[in-house]
Amino acid sequence: MKIAITDFDGTLAPFNTKISDATVKAIQKWRANGNKFGIATGREINMLHHDLRHYDITTDFLICVNGAVVFDKERNILQSMRIPQSLKQQFIDLPLIKNSELPMICFCERRCFSIRPYPEMDLDFIPPIALEEVLNRNDVVQFGIKFDTVEQCNSARLEIENAIPKLGGNPNRQYLDVNVKPVDKKFGVESLLDKMNWRDCEVLVIGDDKNDLPMITHFNGFTVRRAPQFMHDAARKVYDSVGDMLLDNL
Repeated sequence: MKIAITDFDGTLAPFNTKISDATVKAIQKWRANGNKFGIATGREINMLHHDLRHYDITTDFLICVNGAVVFDKERNILQSMRIPQSLKQQFIDLPLIKNSELPMICFCERRCFSIRPYPEMDLDFIPPIALEEVLNRNDVVQFGIKFDTVEQCNSARLEIENAIPKLGGNPNRQYLDVNVKPVDKKFGVESLLDKMNWRDCEVLVIGDDKNDLPMITHFNGFTVRRAPQFMHDAARKVYDSVGDMLLDNL
């Protein structure tokens, strides 16, 4: 049995287009051959299902919010890395957060809320929440911030990690996701393998951007042709699609 794990945005689901029928069929063939298939994403589970519901894709597990929450096939939580109350307060009190109007989302285990909405956000789907309410929730696993540029995102990551060493940033283009350390997608995959007793299985991972790098480098994984050059350099092989990767490794 083999375990295939793909990033969602930009990898399984190319930007501004649909998941191809060929990739959907490749996933079905992969699973029909006795292998497991799942997604590792920066999204929380509700956001992911919102887009996956359009496709005939069955997942055997989900690694959500950059590895902070891991679900089995029945959507039971196998692991959750919640941000402690003290760290939430320190994060909210940072001048970068407290004194800015940067778009920001609070990710919980099974849904997310808008602290300051992203311009493209569907507010009916992602309801608003006040910073004070965030402190009252015990299931917060990630903060997401949108910057104007990649450079601003990378600078903010350093500022946050220097100010609060127990928090780590997982950047993806101009978006920065903040989790409790050591959460990243590699951590999420490792947790999945331990919880499911899959350590002896061959693991294939594929992603397209910086927050995928930890799992790509650790598991000697793959990327897609549309990914940035640094992903091509890190990957074992470059494919046109997730479907092509699955069929090539059956």
